[in-house]
Amino acid sequence: MDKPRHDATLGTHGWFAFAAAPVGLTAGQSFRLSIVNLCSSHATVLYGVWQNPRPILLLEDSCSLAPGEAQGCDLKGSDLPKDAFDNTGRAQVRPFVRSSCRSICANLEVFDSETARTSIALPLQAVVHRD
Repeated sequence: MDKPRHDATLGTHGWFAFAAAPVGLTAGQSFRLSIVNLCSSHATVLYGVWQNPRPILLLEDSCSLAPGEAQGCDLKGSDLPKDAFDNTGRAQVRPFVRSSCRSICANLEVFDSETARTSIALPLQAVVHRD
């Protein structure tokens, strides 16, 4: 069984967090996370996708984005392990983005892997931590 992994940037000063609630993904769909740097300087970005309800990290990457640059990643439902799916054939996944710059925009998209038809597109929201 996969162990949950701790996000090393949580609680770190100078990092900004962006996230969305979980969305359903079937074996015939793909999940795309897209990120763009709207800052006037370079931004370091850590991004990925978690599985729910157990917080298992499915995909993680990092990059440095120049002003105006974009980056993204795809996750195919067919690449997920069988135990990620519930009895209706859906896996719950959620994106995360951590950045050294507040002016990062990101969105998620779920689309049909065969036809490329989008079924949902949602912006990620800034996560505000209050102690």
